[in-house]
Amino acid sequence: MKSTKIMSNPRRSVMELVLVIAATTVIILGASNGHASFAQANPNNSAGVAKNIDAGISAIKNGDNNAAKKSLLQAESALEGNPKLSTAEKHVESSLQALKDGDTNGAINHAQEAKSGLSSV
Repeated sequence: MKSTKIMSNPRRSVMELVLVIAATTVIILGASNGHASFAQANPNNSAGVAKNIDAGISAIKNGDNNAAKKSLLQAESALEGNPKLSTAEKHVESSLQALKDGDTNGAINHAQEAKSGLSSV
């Protein structure tokens, strides 16, 4: 009885492994960058952020702090990761902090400053 020895090619196995790792890396990076770049490159993003900020201001004026918080958090989330809009993001964060501290005037002022920062870019 002859024994058949399956000869595996170690060089081929290494190349296949490298290709699989490279492909996986490209897929992962492409997916994560796609989400970040959507917020940065989408021309309607500033309009959507402005609507969220306006909704937050209206909610504060109507005494609905929970709705204000929700709208401002959505605006903040859309602003994250865009260095050109970092000042607007900081104003949204300050608005949320002022709202948390019970300073509705401060919350409105910071939200308005954040909105102004959107148009300067």
